[in-house]
Amino acid sequence: MRLLNKINHEQTLVLDGGLATTLEGYGCDLNSSLWSSEVLIHQPDKVSEAHQAFTDAGADIVLTSTYQASFATFKSIGMSTTEIEQLFDVAVNNINAAVTDKQVVVGSLGPYGAYLSDGSEYTGEYDISVEDYVQFHEERINALINRGIYDFVFETVPNINEIKAIVEYIIPNYSDQMTFWISCTVNDEGNLSDGTDFEKVVHYISQHVDRVPVFGINCSSINSVDKAIHKGLLELPQVIALYPNGGKTFDPIEKVWIGEGENALLIQKSIEWIEQGVQIVGGCCETTPQDIKQIYDRTKKEFGI
Repeated sequence: MRLLNKINHEQTLVLDGGLATTLEGYGCDLNSSLWSSEVLIHQPDKVSEAHQAFTDAGADIVLTSTYQASFATFKSIGMSTTEIEQLFDVAVNNINAAVTDKQVVVGSLGPYGAYLSDGSEYTGEYDISVEDYVQFHEERINALINRGIYDFVFETVPNINEIKAIVEYIIPNYSDQMTFWISCTVNDEGNLSDGTDFEKVVHYISQHVDRVPVFGINCSSINSVDKAIHKGLLELPQVIALYPNGGKTFDPIEKVWIGEGENALLIQKSIEWIEQGVQIVGGCCETTPQDIKQIYDRTKKEFGI
């Protein structure tokens, strides 16, 4: 099923959770620049197992294991174009085997900062040309389209210039048969991670509902999401998708999550956000299939989805 069809037919949708977190729970080592793509290369059966776990948990939307799987990422470790193409075959085949025809498969596209693997995907501290953004994202989009993926999410985007490049120079290159949503990250003040006032983000995104029918926040703290809501997030004409992390803070040097989790709060806040008009809820890093099942069960009980 396609994303917009699912949105139009169901009032509330549950997204899957942290793929990397789930893989770590299976004993996979993700402490590398490839992150979850390390598992895609060496233990693809574990990726299949994770997709299946989110399907079994009730997720309506399941994301591909391609967040870190840019051509630039794989070329940086010496992989050939042929080898990279084969990995996209694996990623798409794995997810297709795990979902049902009632679910939506969405292609996950990490930001340029994810390729840098230095934590800048959480700060937006990089400045590249529009042409570089286009090349970086389009190679992966085209690979997924060639394998039957037509719905996409640019995730964890921390940088207003990257958002503008996506909206103005990447999405227009594709037909209306493709659907793109953007999910950004916000800082402790509820502003975009690069410091851009969130009100400015809202103003910009509100002008592009045709190109970006879904907009939201992921991999940010629950408190930060609420602050962005107070800065106008829910006033957008777009469908809103919220999937924060489990409450811990990422250490980009050691590549580990530190602090205390707040998974129980996420489940409760998901209900509150839906009551405020949010249509898509789920989890990001440090959330598991068990968390998604609880969100699904609660939303089904409260709203009869």
